[in-house]
Amino acid sequence: MSLARKLSLLMGAIIAACLLVVLGAAYEVLTSSAINGASESLERATRQLASTAETSIRQSWVRYDSIARSEAVRRAILAAPARPGSVGGDSISAAAERELTRLTNPVDSGLPVELWSANGRRVAVAGLPAQVAEPVLPESQTNGQSLGGARRLQRFGIEDVGRGDSLRLGRLYASGGRVYFWIVKPVMAERRAIGYVAQQRRIAANPEAERNVRALAGEGVSIFYRNADGSVWSSVGGAPASPSRPAPNDSSRATRGAGDEVLVAQAPIRGTPLVITMESRLRNVLATPRKTLRKLLLVGLALLIAGMGTALIIGKDVARPITTIADGAEAIAQGKYETRVAGSGTTEIDRLANSFNHMANEVAVAHRALEQKTADAQSANRAKTDFLATVSHELRTPLNAIAGYTELLEMGLRGPLTDAQRRDLARIRASGQHLLGLISGVLDLNRIERGQVSYALDQIPIEPFLADLDALVSPQAAAKSLTLEYVRTTSSLTVIADREKLRQIILNLLSNAIRYTPPGGRITLSARPESLERVEICVEDTGPGIPETRREEVFEPFVQLDRSLAQPQEGLGLGLAISRDLARGMGGNLTVNGNATGGASFMLLLPRGPVDRRAGLTTSGEPAISRSA
Repeated sequence: MSLARKLSLLMGAIIAACLLVVLGAAYEVLTSSAINGASESLERATRQLASTAETSIRQSWVRYDSIARSEAVRRAILAAPARPGSVGGDSISAAAERELTRLTNPVDSGLPVELWSANGRRVAVAGLPAQVAEPVLPESQTNGQSLGGARRLQRFGIEDVGRGDSLRLGRLYASGGRVYFWIVKPVMAERRAIGYVAQQRRIAANPEAERNVRALAGEGVSIFYRNADGSVWSSVGGAPASPSRPAPNDSSRATRGAGDEVLVAQAPIRGTPLVITMESRLRNVLATPRKTLRKLLLVGLALLIAGMGTALIIGKDVARPITTIADGAEAIAQGKYETRVAGSGTTEIDRLANSFNHMANEVAVAHRALEQKTADAQSANRAKTDFLATVSHELRTPLNAIAGYTELLEMGLRGPLTDAQRRDLARIRASGQHLLGLISGVLDLNRIERGQVSYALDQIPIEPFLADLDALVSPQAAAKSLTLEYVRTTSSLTVIADREKLRQIILNLLSNAIRYTPPGGRITLSARPESLERVEICVEDTGPGIPETRREEVFEPFVQLDRSLAQPQEGLGLGLAISRDLARGMGGNLTVNGNATGGASFMLLLPRGPVDRRAGLTTSGEPAISRSA
């Protein structure tokens, strides 16, 4: 991806992130403000409506009190015991009914206004014929209670109306698809209630009041009347309504219907068992913030597109000279050291171009010097290699002659020898063999460096191969009082390697371990499947070990670390270098680590032969074989 596109995308990502943060914060502020405003409006409107209802009840007290104090009503109540079982039909009842008729109104036309005696007997009724106003509500709606004794009239919602000289409203009840309640005013005489003026009322629609409330609380507001115990709910139009389900931890919210969340405000009508409830759908409250958010989102998207376009244009202007310099760097990397770049007129870019051209000049000079040094080093290395090869070959002939004449002398062909002479000849023969070994190492290293070593790779079973090598070096270990332990492995484990090269590597590792391990120490030879593709052959000793900072040096030619902590060991330091080169030539590697005993652990990794899936990666579990001095 080009720098211009990256810059454009980066700018777009920054603008988008800022836009999301701003929109999120704006939406939180808008929704919080809308919800708080709606809740305050609902509470204010609910309190006002409850206050209006309380005022209306207080005003109605005057009308009901005038009826309760009228002489016709008192005479009808006082005359009631002399006329059991009859309602109306005489002048006293007719006069009381005329007084009761004053309480009727067009909204509640057809509903009864009744006069009861103190014992609950109906004395007079206005507004309905007796047979219509008489029916008693079902027992389930009256709670089995009445105003007085067993023969008293049963009216739902007034069983708990007090007997003080006050106007009381009964609880709401539903019947025939409408919601009703009773208004009761005691008729007092000598500070006691001698009867009751009771009017059945229903909640009726008041469009003017609804408009005033919605103007105060907002559109989409639902108004309900309900009993304080929540038993009956009524809409503002007088129809029964289902109650809402309050939120568990928030009294200002509830759920209505099939999950429609609403804001709720409630206010009791003092002196009555009724509560006014207002609800506003939350989605209606959040409609304005969401509309505002959509507008802000459109503006943000426009800003995002403009910002990305501007960043793309600027990025192209910035990236063009940088691309030119990058192309020049690639050309220099490909060996075209004569490449130079031109400036673009911008101060910073011109400085960068000048610095690049200066660097290109320095690189060209350094490259020419490096080529010359490399050629000189290669020439010196070839000369060294040729010299070592020539000297080694030339030395082998006289050394072989020395070894041959030494054997002739030892055989007594030149005459009898004394014991001292035989000891001297043995030292000559050992030194000659050692010198031949050193020369062979130099020749081997020379052949490896020239790439003249060939590998006859074959599938070699590890278990018998290592067992044979263990037998070869056990006499050397026994001579030095060392314990040589060979840990058997599974017979199915094989490696892909050159048999002779592998033998040379492991024998060299074992010889080094014997050489550097002090008497009484332990050397362990083991093999295990490192994975499905590789096998690890490990040689561990309990010698002084190799410092971690110098573990790679032991694989360098002609480097010999003093692991004995006393005197330097004999040799040229070529064994490990040759072993690692041979291991890598067979597709493996040779590494060294420390171990728990403080000695060294050399790990030879080689390609694994075909895997027997039934055998898996576990060893056979056979006991280890140890050979001690």
